[in-house]
Amino acid sequence: MLTVTVEAPEHLEVTLPDLRDRFAGFSMAEDFAAQPVAANGRKRQTYRWRLVPEPAAKRYRLAPFAVTVTDASHSSTFATRPVIFPDEGARPPVTGDPEVNPEPVYVPPTARTVALWIVAVLAGVAALAAALFGLTRLNRRVREFRMPPADRAMLELQRLLGRNLPTRGLFKEFYIELTMVVRRYIERTRGIRAPGQTTQEFLAVAVDHPSFTPEVVAKLKTFLESADLVKFAGQKATTEMTDAATDRARTYIREDSERTQEGVRS
Repeated sequence: MLTVTVEAPEHLEVTLPDLRDRFAGFSMAEDFAAQPVAANGRKRQTYRWRLVPEPAAKRYRLAPFAVTVTDASHSSTFATRPVIFPDEGARPPVTGDPEVNPEPVYVPPTARTVALWIVAVLAGVAALAAALFGLTRLNRRVREFRMPPADRAMLELQRLLGRNLPTRGLFKEFYIELTMVVRRYIERTRGIRAPGQTTQEFLAVAVDHPSFTPEVVAKLKTFLESADLVKFAGQKATTEMTDAATDRARTYIREDSERTQEGVRS
């Protein structure tokens, strides 16, 4: 865009010629003139030309042109100087090489990406913790499986006591778990499926089993039937009763283990 501003005293009339043939190296797209503006005894008018440079032109310039100044008595003319426009210069030869050397630019992750990373890390930690927990439990179960029946029963009994069921009023649950400790011990040492039998079914098998003496069967009968009264008959229980039942279970397991060891030595 080329802009020419003409300013003169208000009583003078300044006229510009047609400049379309005065430009070299340009093709003119459009031209327009603003309305004259008068202020403080002077008059100003602006002319604009929208020029399009011609590619590879020898020169870009506006040739001298005549400006006519007219007042009431006479008119005069004067010539302007040429206006030279700088060209873009010669373009560098095209070699096929990159014109710029690209450098890596760090692009910070978005909030969604960071959130996904955090979720992935937390999921990985949770999976690792679950795997470690599972391996720990599996290792503990393997160790328990390899323990002698008496030691394993004592460990189960100790674990049951750690749950503090009687102090929480859960007497029925306590007696169920306590009798299962003894029943599982009998299953591991005699091969009798005591955990899946009723008290009467188990006692019927125990009476005919050679490893049970009548005295032991009587003690087991008292222990199991007293537990059934709480489990199935709704009998009220106290912590003193649970302590006594625990002592009977512990005594039976210990004495039976000692008798088994003496039988092996003999």
